[in-house]
Amino acid sequence: MVQNLSIIIPSYNEEENINEIYERIKKTLIDINIDNFEIIFIENGSTDKSLEILKKINQNDKKVKIVSFSRNFGYQNAILAGLKYSKNDHVCILDGDLQDPPEIIKDFVAKAKEGYDVVYGIRKKREAKLSKKISYKIFYYFYQKLSEINVPKEVGEFSLMNKKVVNHLINLKENNLFIRGLRTWLGFNQTGVEYNRLERNKGKPKFSFYESFILGLDGIVSFTKVPLRAILILGIFLSGISFFYFLFILITKILVILGFGIPSWLIMPKGLTIMNLIMVTFFSLIVLILGIIGEYIGKIYGEVKSRPRYIVKEFIE
Repeated sequence: MVQNLSIIIPSYNEEENINEIYERIKKTLIDINIDNFEIIFIENGSTDKSLEILKKINQNDKKVKIVSFSRNFGYQNAILAGLKYSKNDHVCILDGDLQDPPEIIKDFVAKAKEGYDVVYGIRKKREAKLSKKISYKIFYYFYQKLSEINVPKEVGEFSLMNKKVVNHLINLKENNLFIRGLRTWLGFNQTGVEYNRLERNKGKPKFSFYESFILGLDGIVSFTKVPLRAILILGIFLSGISFFYFLFILITKILVILGFGIPSWLIMPKGLTIMNLIMVTFFSLIVLILGIIGEYIGKIYGEVKSRPRYIVKEFIE
């Protein structure tokens, strides 16, 4: 049974959406008879009036709590902070831009009452630009194919989890977070609820294409060694080709020296055209390979620094 609930809302420059999301969450929880709840806004270093608005709401409703960061520490770290500050038996993660409708919490709670440890939202339909839709499709295709865990498609952080799952999440030691992947990796009894993901309600998008790309790259790198293994296989394959190519050139030269009639098209022409082509091809592959390896080394570098994932400036309850 879901008798109490913590709602976690990462918020960055969402002054235009805060009041509406607060009212809609309260109405939704009243409709499903959950009186024991807390709404935790993770104020992620906003430069607008978000914190001021949140403090006014907190003065009138102590169920609203504020975790204010010293600066923007990123979306994933904001979620982690919310999980750590949550006190109730079930926790729901919800974006602050109202793209994930708070009313879907009703369906999450209904599934949780059936005994599921994790209920996540599946984006059946996404209201977004065509370029974004294509980008997301490409990401989820490769993420599913490359990942070493069974990752559901079109799933984000919007979800409801019980405290058992939350405790395991916050005890994980890695710094490069990808919550939706870690949530799947943990296992437990999980299910999904389909919904239509809306366009941003108000304000400007906070995730640029670059930031979305980096987040997706983190997700792939964190849950698969396939690129590294592919590099090894590619290296072996290219080494084999190079060896046979070397033998071909050597044998051709020997036969020409011995006076055997060799078709002209088999003899290496004068100049460096072929050699340049080969060099460009191999140099490109080397750069690609080093880039993939560098990505993994960068993640290792981030882990060994052991810096705190975020710094809380103030906690208001």
